[in-house]
Amino acid sequence: MKRYIGIALMLVVAGLGFRLLLALRFPTDEPDDGRLYALIAMNVVEHRSFSIETEEPFLPTYIRVPGYPLFLAGVYSLFGHGNNSAVRAAQAVVDTLTCLLVALLALAWSPESWPREKRRRAALMALALAVLCPFPAIYVATILTETNAALLATACALAATLGMKSASVGKSVAWWMTAGLLGGAATMLRSECGLFVAAAGVTLALVGLKRAFSLWRTRANRKAEDKREVGVRANGTNELVTASVARVSSRMLLCGMALSFGFAVALAPWTIRNARVFGVFQPIAPSQANMPGQFVPQGYIGWLRTWVDDVRYTATLEFPLDVGPIRIENVPDHAFDSPEERERVTALLDRYNNQPSPAIVEPPAPAPESESKSSDTGEQASSEDDGVSEDDSPDEPESPDEEESPDEEESPDDQDSPANQIFAGEMTPDIDAGFAALARERIARHPLRHYLIVPLKRASSLWFDTHSQYYPFQGELFPLSHLDRDYHQQYWLPLFMFLTLLYTGLAVAGAWVMGKHPDSRPWLLMVALLTLPRIALLSSMENPEPRYVVVLFAFVSAAGGVAMAAAWDWLAKVWIRGR
Repeated sequence: MKRYIGIALMLVVAGLGFRLLLALRFPTDEPDDGRLYALIAMNVVEHRSFSIETEEPFLPTYIRVPGYPLFLAGVYSLFGHGNNSAVRAAQAVVDTLTCLLVALLALAWSPESWPREKRRRAALMALALAVLCPFPAIYVATILTETNAALLATACALAATLGMKSASVGKSVAWWMTAGLLGGAATMLRSECGLFVAAAGVTLALVGLKRAFSLWRTRANRKAEDKREVGVRANGTNELVTASVARVSSRMLLCGMALSFGFAVALAPWTIRNARVFGVFQPIAPSQANMPGQFVPQGYIGWLRTWVDDVRYTATLEFPLDVGPIRIENVPDHAFDSPEERERVTALLDRYNNQPSPAIVEPPAPAPESESKSSDTGEQASSEDDGVSEDDSPDEPESPDEEESPDEEESPDDQDSPANQIFAGEMTPDIDAGFAALARERIARHPLRHYLIVPLKRASSLWFDTHSQYYPFQGELFPLSHLDRDYHQQYWLPLFMFLTLLYTGLAVAGAWVMGKHPDSRPWLLMVALLTLPRIALLSSMENPEPRYVVVLFAFVSAAGGVAMAAAWDWLAKVWIRGR
């Protein structure tokens, strides 16, 4: 036992050191989402308003759920306004705690029939996998929700597992309520984290129903056997089995109610606030991050969903929406079924783009509305993808040091430069209706492509990615000829792809091990429900950003620890037989 504790402590220290190194050595303020979260947090601290405004009257908003901005506001209050270094250090600690929860999850998911030593080994190996996994670790260096969401999602799954394993009804109900509270808190960080609560609830219901059905079948079998025996004995046996079925059913209902109650309690303050301030029932953020009455280009988004299968397209075709031009040259050939369709899209984009206004204006400050295009569910693309070219991105304001003094006059060349022009295009309802018509036609022509083939491609793009975003060497592995040797992508990106395949293989092996043992099959069901519905939801959207699945590597590491413990035991037996 002491040996395992010593190794675990060394792993935790190493994991914390690695994450602090990432937080302080590779900090990034690149994502616009991060700047929006920081703006809300500063308004909370300085103006007591949950607002995305940069000046009075700081009107309230609900386009983001409050969890992460309030976390930032708490850190800013303690360590100084805008102190993102403190935020990153805090997130390094948070992610290290997640690694510990992963170890506990692997211990809970290990088959009960295994010896205690083997189950502890599974926990230790899961801890090592979580500590060494570079995909979620880099998010401690960003001002994004992934690190905190991973902690709460893992804690929710662990609480639900302990609730299902508990023999005491009272403790079981308490654990399930805790799972609901933790899942609700995760949902206040990222709206789609409610799927984790649903996964726990469905697991509870299916396992409870299976147990009740098994007891009912036992009663039916005993009833048939007891027909030859004394009636009193038969009735006594049937009553005992019926009572067991009732206990199982009532416990399942109580735990389900506790889970729902905890989840509702976590969401209630935000829901009540939105009802009082805006007069709407809005427990989570809107799917398109829009305020009431704000136009949402559903037609254009629907058209993108009919063909976008990789995140590379969202940077040039969705993020610039209403802030910059969208060029037909950035649309690939597979987005069109005919030359006529391409011409229609070209005409619509020409109407959208118009021409830059020749008026001389100061470059506008980044508007919160443009930054809020990316919702927590991933419905709108964010600008944090590095594929946006300078021409496609909105103009950045000059720093104070670069501004000209009032006495200096601009040259004619400066007056006509693109930096002094604003984008005059707009996605109007009329243009959007044209894209909606195109989307309907494409779906009608190839429904299987829209509902199955393209989502499968998006799911593959989401999961089988290098997951190198926000590292200095971030990029795509293929084509190999485009790898940047200055950043050593030819080494790092193949390594990261290998790690993606390795962790995936270990998770599949862990699922196979759990499926072999009847007492671990509920955890196999839970793993499947925690991961697959989230991937399915994200693959139905038009912006398949791989960062949205990094939270799932906590569950992958836990299942991988179970697989490695089983493999270790098997290799030990082979070694002993070989000797």
